[in-house]
Order: sequence, then structure tokens, then C-alpha cells
Amino acid sequence: MMRFHHTYKTILILTMAASLTTACSDTTGKEGSGTSSPSTAGQQSHAAGSDPAKVTFKIFRSFQAPEYPPDGGPARQKVLAGLEQAGIKGIDYNVSMASGEEYKTKLNLLASSGDLPDYFSVPDLLTLNRLTDEGLIMPLDDLLKQAPNVTKYLKPEDLEILKYKGKLYGLPPGYRPETFNGPNVNGLLIRRDWLDALNLKTPTTLDELHDVLKAFTFNDPDGNGKKDTFGLTTNKFVGAGANGNYFSPVFGAFGVIPTFWQQRDGQLKQGMVLPETKQALALLQSWYKEGIIDPEFPIMEPKQMNEKIINSKAGAFEGTAFDADPTGANYSALKKTTATAKLAFLAPAAGTNGKKGAAENSPAYSDIRAISAKAKNPEKLMELINWSAGPGFDLVTYGIENEDYQYDKEKNKIKLLVPNYSELYKKGFSNPIRFLQVVDRRWLTEDATAAMTVSNDPQNLVRNEFWKSVPAMNDYPDIKKLWDEYFAKIVTGAWSVDKWDELVKRYYQEGGQEIEKQVNAEWKKAK
Repeated sequence: MMRFHHTYKTILILTMAASLTTACSDTTGKEGSGTSSPSTAGQQSHAAGSDPAKVTFKIFRSFQAPEYPPDGGPARQKVLAGLEQAGIKGIDYNVSMASGEEYKTKLNLLASSGDLPDYFSVPDLLTLNRLTDEGLIMPLDDLLKQAPNVTKYLKPEDLEILKYKGKLYGLPPGYRPETFNGPNVNGLLIRRDWLDALNLKTPTTLDELHDVLKAFTFNDPDGNGKKDTFGLTTNKFVGAGANGNYFSPVFGAFGVIPTFWQQRDGQLKQGMVLPETKQALALLQSWYKEGIIDPEFPIMEPKQMNEKIINSKAGAFEGTAFDADPTGANYSALKKTTATAKLAFLAPAAGTNGKKGAAENSPAYSDIRAISAKAKNPEKLMELINWSAGPGFDLVTYGIENEDYQYDKEKNKIKLLVPNYSELYKKGFSNPIRFLQVVDRRWLTEDATAAMTVSNDPQNLVRNEFWKSVPAMNDYPDIKKLWDEYFAKIVTGAWSVDKWDELVKRYYQEGGQEIEKQVNAEWKKAK
């Protein structure tokens, strides 16, 4: 999560100077990326300007789709015709994109120059609140009252997270009602064929999980006569970010998630300072010393981890329910190297006290959208968003029926007729122009939707009691770095488990005390 300090505007001026070359190169559309800067996109759209009554909305997305055509492709005319048919006239749109740090830098430049696009992605909650304080985005409460197709997909708790000073300034993603369309996708994947080969059952407790991981490491599950496998792997991306958590199903078996706020004796405490975390660290350290956890996990890139999975070096790994899809990239590649391979998504293992669960996702953080305070005709913009979540949903998301996709009403399944989503992006459909992110996984295989149902089962989740931000989180941005340091060194045995006590002491000395105080004040206010 980005952290902004009180010197924000000064930093932005320096950022603008440092980024001048990048920003200028983007005005001509760099390296065939298929995107242009938001301000340029607006200039291009108004230059045509044949209809002065028409409003062309500048939309800036945090997304990577270099194949998306700068003019919106053939999809744009289909979408505009669909809007006309719905009685929504005088609208056009121009979408530009960037991703990762590049997106954040460009958004900062646009904010500092007073040239924010009409509708755009917001990287995180602190950015949303800061843009609100600076008067750069508008409240959405009244606009949403005119958008029933949007509101039917939004969870009240997500809207509450995005409220600031009593008003709503950001749109969270929406979710279709099917059980497999929830926000939670993370968990452990396991080699079911290795379980079968070693005559082991699917583990349901931590002790059983330990025994399975040990067997995967030492009992030659792939039958090649070599000791070249290990039980569990993950990658550094899993632990990244303010709410990143390695091995969350293991911590969940102790009833705690290190970065989550959890209730103890009528107060909220961050999981990393709770004694259950020390117990989980002791267990993970013992597993690491035993050799059943991949020793490279703290520095592992996702690509490296995927290579280990594909080459049958790991029996279990931290992934998502998408990984249970046999047509997915990793699973398909694994089947090519080992035809008999089978992956299964694990329900979280229970601890000795019966507690279990993986960390729930932060739904409202995943794809926040905001409307600029200077947006032209925001009511019209909300009409566009509302249409895209209603009668225009399938067209925007999947393209033209029977040409780009088929819908099986009886099974409630979507089948893509194009090879992949990239083909839809080339035409100007799908993610680049999903004006509201509504999670819809009807296109997934049965294996993956079954995994999604497991990952979204409330019994398989550990909840975070406080998703909002408080000013102290901005003032003390290094609390998560503190946890990351102690976690890695304790689990790998560089430090003893008792070093956790030092972590707790430093946590409160280095900002945690004020953060905890503000979190509890805000939490009690909302109760």
C-alpha cells in the first residue's frame, strides 16, 4: 500500500520533474502499448468533436492490456449502440491504462496538475482519503441512488470501508450472487496424485498436514528414486503489501492472522502482537528446520515458484482457487511434464483447538474506482456505469454472443469462443472497459468453481475486524516491514522464537501504540 506523508505536494513536484521524460513519451503512445496518457486521450477525443452535446469520458484504468486499441476498437461502436438502444445518448468514452508503480506515478502527476480523468482506479484506501481531503474527487452517495444495477452487486460492508467522513468516495468491486463469485480465492493447493501414490488421505488438521508435507519431502512421492522434492512452497508476493500474509492457513489454525485486527477483551489488537502468533511462528520454524518448507520462500519470485510446481518439486503451495483449473497456465504446464498430475484446493487445516481459516481478502481494496470532482456530467457517467452492470454487462464483459461467447442458461455457464481474453481486449471488450468490476466466474471449469466455493465458505476464513485506515498508519508506515523482518528471520531459524517478544516491544514503541489507539477509537465510533 502506498504511504503519503504531510509533504505530499512537495514530493509530487519533485516526482513530476523526475518523471517528465516518461510522461512526455506516453503522449505519443509508447512502444506500441496501445495506451495513451489520460490527458492526451481527452485531447484526441475532443479533437473529433463533431457533436458538441456529446460527453466523452476520460477513463484511466490500473490494468495491463497493451493489445487494447487506442480508439476503443470495434467494441466501442457496439457499446455506444447498446447505450443508444437503452436510451442513454450523448456518451462516448476513451480508456487509457497503466499498471503497477507506473500507474501510481501517472495518477500522482495528474492529481498534482489538476488534470485527473473523469473516472479512474485508486490504488488504495489511503490514496482515496487523501484525494478526498484535497477536494479532487466527488461523493457518490446521491449518484448511487440512481444506479440500481450497480448497488445490487455491492456489499454494504465494502461500501462502509470506503466511506470517509461520513460519505462514500469510492466504488468497490461488485459480486454476482453465486457462491463461487465471492472475494476470497487464496489457499493451499496440493498434489492429489502424490497423496494417492503414498496412500495418504487429504489432511484436515495441522498434524495431518505436517505428516503429509514430511512424506512429500522424504518418501519419494514422484517415484524417481531421488530426494528432490519438498512439502510446501510459496513466494514473496504472497507476503507483500500491507495485508500480505505468508502461510495464512497455518496462522489461521491458531485463530490469528498477523496483519489483521482481531478482538481480544473488547479491544482490537493487530494479530502480530498476539501470543497465538508466537505459537504459529514456533511451529513454522520447526517445519523449516525439518526441511519440509522450501528454504527459498522468502526471496522466491512467483515465476520461480511456478517452475518448481510445473517440474514437480513441491507437493503443496500457496496459490488461489484459479490454480485448481486444469485449463489454467500452471496446471496445463504441469500436466505436460507429468500427465498423471492432479492438483486439489485444500480446505484450511484445523489446529488443536479446532480453529481454522485462511485470511479473508480485502474486497474493497482490490479495485476501487473514483469520479473526479471536475468530471463532466457525472450523472451521465453513472448512467454508463449502471448500464454496464445491467443490460450491457455481457456485451462489455464477454463481447458478442455466439461470436465471442456462448451462454448456457440451464447450467448458468459462460463459454468463451475466442482462444483467450487477449482476443477480447484486441476488439476493445472485457477488462479494459469493465466500467464497474463485477466478479463473474461463470466461465471457469467445474474444478475451479468448486475450489472457489471452498475458498469463500465462511467457515474457512479468518475475518479482519477493521479494514479502514487511520492517520497513524500513514504516519508510521514501517510497521509491516518490522513484521516481515522478524517473521522471515524467526521462521528460517536465524533468530529464536523468543525474538517475537522483542517484536512486540518494538511494535508499540515504533508507532503501533498510536495506530492501535486510533483504530480502537474509530472502531468503537462505528459500533
